[in-house]
Amino acid sequence: MMDLDLSNMTPEQRRQLLSRPPPKMPTPQDIEEKSKKWQQLQKKRYAEKRKFGFVDTQKEDMPPEHIRKIIKDHGDMSSKKFKHDKRIYLGALKYIPHAIFKLLENMPMPWEQYREVPVLYHITGAITFVNDIPRVIEPVYISQWATMWLMMRREKRDRRHFKRMQFPPFDDEEPPLDYADNILDVEPPEPIQLELDPDEDVVAEWFYDHKPLVGTRHVNGSTYRTWQLDIPQMANLYRLADTLMSDIFDDNYFYLFDLKSFFTAKALNVALPGGPKFEPLVKEIDQADEDWNEFNDIDKIIIRQPIRTEYRIAFPYLYNNNTKHVHMSKYYSARVLYFKPSTFSPDLPAFYFDDGILNMIGRVKNAKKVPMPEDDYEDDFELPIEIEPLFSEYELETSMTADAIGLLWAPDPFNKRSGRMRRAVDVPLVKSWYKEHCPPGFATKVKVSYQKLIKYHILNSLRYRPPKPKKKRFLFKSFKSTKFFQTTSLDWVEAGLQVCRQGYNMLNLLIHRKNLNYLHLDYNFNLKPVKTLTTKERKKSRFGNAFHLCREILRMTKLIVDCHAQYRLNNIDAFQLADGLNYIFCHVGQLTGMYRYKYKLMRQIRTCKDLKHLIYHRFNTGPVGKGPGCGFWAPTWRVWLFFLRGI
Repeated sequence: MMDLDLSNMTPEQRRQLLSRPPPKMPTPQDIEEKSKKWQQLQKKRYAEKRKFGFVDTQKEDMPPEHIRKIIKDHGDMSSKKFKHDKRIYLGALKYIPHAIFKLLENMPMPWEQYREVPVLYHITGAITFVNDIPRVIEPVYISQWATMWLMMRREKRDRRHFKRMQFPPFDDEEPPLDYADNILDVEPPEPIQLELDPDEDVVAEWFYDHKPLVGTRHVNGSTYRTWQLDIPQMANLYRLADTLMSDIFDDNYFYLFDLKSFFTAKALNVALPGGPKFEPLVKEIDQADEDWNEFNDIDKIIIRQPIRTEYRIAFPYLYNNNTKHVHMSKYYSARVLYFKPSTFSPDLPAFYFDDGILNMIGRVKNAKKVPMPEDDYEDDFELPIEIEPLFSEYELETSMTADAIGLLWAPDPFNKRSGRMRRAVDVPLVKSWYKEHCPPGFATKVKVSYQKLIKYHILNSLRYRPPKPKKKRFLFKSFKSTKFFQTTSLDWVEAGLQVCRQGYNMLNLLIHRKNLNYLHLDYNFNLKPVKTLTTKERKKSRFGNAFHLCREILRMTKLIVDCHAQYRLNNIDAFQLADGLNYIFCHVGQLTGMYRYKYKLMRQIRTCKDLKHLIYHRFNTGPVGKGPGCGFWAPTWRVWLFFLRGI
């Protein structure tokens, strides 16, 4: 017992203290119960604090029939039972551009029969979002599109009369197809796929999968964020991507045709041969206002002949008076002695002598042979037999040496064995084409397209700033956490048909809200008057640019979804589908009137026209003639997705 000071206590306190029974020793059960209480207390202390006391419960995916029934019931929104849903539909109108962006971003590729996508939908069927980010392994994605290029050229060469599909695919008064009644039970047609040899192509088994290599050691897992491939796989992918890849390995080819040279040309307001011309960056100083010029300078050097543009850009500080914003470009790179082996001679060894390295030409004909003087002392020295060259026990090359050297000199992303996934829309396929000189003999319009595309590239490089760190906001996560949204998995075509139907209902409700019964919105999103309007009716029926721009974007989306619907109904094949999609993206200005309501959109229309010139003049060469049949739609698809991401 502890020592107690009893002197300060009253007699009564002493008596009570001494009359208490001795403390009972705790049993093991008591200790265990106390330990549990303490652990619970500590868990509460370090638990995650949730805002507003909300507990996020994991939602189970609903069956697709649930959203199908909702959409079917809401086909006619004029019924009184949907009086309360009308407000929700109109409120969802602000999210329809994002729904279209996510829909088009996840569009099936030409090598896919169909694509199953996770969707997030409102319980009233007001809006459907495709809740997925299409991440790809960059070298695999480029190789897949390269095989599409090859197969499309073969098909156009072999098919006598390639018939382009008609636009619009469905009539103006024909409502969007019901997926369950028309498409669900129909077997999808064959996609475009190059036949690969399982013995020679190590990528043949998974090359055309929706998410290649998922579930293997080559990717990080189901999140699909990083990839790592071995040399045989990378070599095979590089060989398949050969049609889209550049054959230029020497940096000296880009002398006075690189970014720094173009920056200097822009600053000096001059144009390089084959390069673009810019607006003046710096106002020219009037020579009369200068303190010193070439006539009153002490160290006077007068150059009477005009200085060539190339000199002014190669040596900007020597040949220019005004040197604001100029860049010093690289003058010379060491000569590259690597020559890419021809695809027609795959049996060449890894190390061989190419004629292009040193082409020896006999300069003197019938030269006299001068006899060499004989040495008086003959050298009889010989090396002992046991002496061998260094590394003689190793083979000079293995079966993978030539492939490894090829990958060493390959352009990005084939020169690395691991990396991070990228969004499909962020992977450029033809950027390296217009960064080179335009081939001689091309038409003037193609040369102009090359110059305009490289001009956009230069301006984007100049304006680029590293992104500032921002707090990430997840729209779909916040939607999903509420009781008003459910998730399921749908075919992409079904999700597209739903978005088109929802967009139609929203715009129709907006029209009828203003009691404009004399305006009719057809199913291809054309707004037409049903009679000759009076001046008062004309004024009342005016809508803003935002409404009409949204209507035209929905019109473009409807065209794209209808093309896929025609393909799934076996009315067109995969080559006609790809050609039709390419036609839509290249001719948005003709098929829709988007530019009327946002004129800056003409920039996207012109860029697509330039890309069309660039692609067609490479596609339609040799045995492949002019006309429809080019379905290489990825570059122009990117242009419109970037536009949708920005509005």
